[in-house]
Amino acid sequence: MSTTSAPPSDRGRWERVLPVLGDLGLVVVCWFEGFTNQNAGWNRPFVLSVLALVAVLLRRRIPLLAFLLGVPALGWAQSTLAPAVLAFTLAHRERRGPVVVGAVVVGVGIDAAAVLDPRPGLWRADVAVLLQVTALLAGAAALGAYRAARGDLRDRLAELVRARSREHELVDAAARAQERTRLAREMHDVVSHQVSLIAIAAGALRVGDHPPAVRSAAEQIRALAVRTTDELRQMLTALRSDGRQPLHAPGRLADLPALWATSGVAGTFEVDPALLAQDELTAVPEGLQRTAFRVAQEGLTNARRHAPGAAVHLRVGLASRRLTVSVVNAPPRPGTSRPGAVPGTGHGLLGVEERVAAARGTLAVGPTADGGFHLDAAFPLPAAQALQSASPLAPPVARDPAHGV
Repeated sequence: MSTTSAPPSDRGRWERVLPVLGDLGLVVVCWFEGFTNQNAGWNRPFVLSVLALVAVLLRRRIPLLAFLLGVPALGWAQSTLAPAVLAFTLAHRERRGPVVVGAVVVGVGIDAAAVLDPRPGLWRADVAVLLQVTALLAGAAALGAYRAARGDLRDRLAELVRARSREHELVDAAARAQERTRLAREMHDVVSHQVSLIAIAAGALRVGDHPPAVRSAAEQIRALAVRTTDELRQMLTALRSDGRQPLHAPGRLADLPALWATSGVAGTFEVDPALLAQDELTAVPEGLQRTAFRVAQEGLTNARRHAPGAAVHLRVGLASRRLTVSVVNAPPRPGTSRPGAVPGTGHGLLGVEERVAAARGTLAVGPTADGGFHLDAAFPLPAAQALQSASPLAPPVARDPAHGV
């Protein structure tokens, strides 16, 4: 079931029109109540009744003057509804209590002067009429004050809720900042130290008396360790700065060739030239570039981990105003065993799925018909930033792991 709401402009128009319609309806009701037994003309009851109707229309802007203008109609013209409405509005809009009490006392005095009879033996009737006038004006004013008090209480309660919400946000932000600091400290003490040791060991192996293939592998390990250390340093800086400092680690579309060069897999790499042009990079949002880069990185990592020696095809292109990333690997080569202790968290594809969903993209993963594996992601480009591929894909870059790029 779907619900529709009026546009803001229509809602604002109705908020202005409804009070006017309500005032007109109230004037009509007061007219029927106060002019039933009135004779039109320049007589006092008729004139006071007309002034009471005018006061009803002016009660929102000048509540005190409107009350003093319309309250004589209660005693001098036997009109009860209009003076009661004026007393209610006065107490509701005038927040100075002594002013409201003084105005009600003056109104009771004006109306009592018209109904009190000083002749002997009528004091009981005079007291009854005085009590009725007082009850009408004071009761209406009390209802107006009660409604004003409820409105103030509601506003204060809403402000208290907003203040508590802001307080909870500040507490949560402080807790998150403390947790980020703790994580940064642990990452620095554990991960950074271990990665630095890997880089040092790989550097020593690279300059030793070893076969060329071993030295090439050692150089690749050292380069990856140095790059990982640099990315880790960027992440630690962002964590310690409360997450406000942007990351400048590799993660843009322009970094895809370097990612492929250091991946250590055999296969082909295709990328649309428009995505690598410096004057076109700004057309793809920074967050979307980083997501596409991480998808390609995860696909290459999984291919190397689960299908060692298999051919891998990485393709990044444009199609129908969508950025596409595809990583497909063939089945492992016969006789190639899977490494027994390949490091991994086991949450790589889950992280990719979350990244793709956050970018409003689609993700498809699964085995291929020949026994390989594919990872395909597609991301919509904003309409104002959509690119069109002006030329065919760049010639695929082939790699043989034994000879490098």
